[in-house]
Amino acid sequence: MNNYEFCATYIKSEAAGLPIVVLDYGCGAGHIVTQLSELCIDAKGCDVFYEGGDYSTQVPSQLLGSIIKPMENGIIPFSDERFDFVVNNQVLEYVEDIDFVLGEIYRVLKPGGKVLSLFPDKSVWLEGYCGIPFLHWFPKRSQGRIYYASFLRAIGLGYHKGEKSIWQWSQDFCEWLDQWTWYRSSTEIRNSFDKRFINLTAIEEIWRRSCLGDGWFAIFTWLPKWSAQLLVKKLGGQVFICAKE
Repeated sequence: MNNYEFCATYIKSEAAGLPIVVLDYGCGAGHIVTQLSELCIDAKGCDVFYEGGDYSTQVPSQLLGSIIKPMENGIIPFSDERFDFVVNNQVLEYVEDIDFVLGEIYRVLKPGGKVLSLFPDKSVWLEGYCGIPFLHWFPKRSQGRIYYASFLRAIGLGYHKGEKSIWQWSQDFCEWLDQWTWYRSSTEIRNSFDKRFINLTAIEEIWRRSCLGDGWFAIFTWLPKWSAQLLVKKLGGQVFICAKE
């Protein structure tokens, strides 16, 4: 089970058969929206389709503009208290002003509505977009990390290599990280959510059982719960649920 399937099935179970309306914030190509629709759940999506990751051409044409809407100036293009559930999957590490974004999510969420969040904090071991361990731990615009990335790229690490030279690939990815990502500590993340939401509950254990049950990932089932949860956070990031009071 991948993250899209996890989000859809988790929300389906939380709905407990009741009719709900769901927003996928930062929906990308609309995978979660599509999967929720297949589960007979009313789902909408929104995204900025920004320069660093524009998936608008991958959104089914019948969804774009009606079910999935582009955002402008960070404003969610739906009315106040519209949704029972808001999900964000691998999105908030791209957000510069997280307080503004959470304010928008709070605005469109019904009282008692829930937010499902999956995204990496700064403590994860692997920078998931370029595949270089700890690269996001370096300060932005640090020249030394380009040499570090080049060394690890030279020994075979890294994603999306294309035809670029090792140095050009390293330089471009570091510039991309500078421009488009904002990794935060778990404390910063918790403090931002606590300003608006209640009952923040980590559910990495549920995610682990759903997504890591096969292959070598089954080793997680032999670990104590606390250590398995820690490894999930270090390898993938945080998975948690919270609510609007």
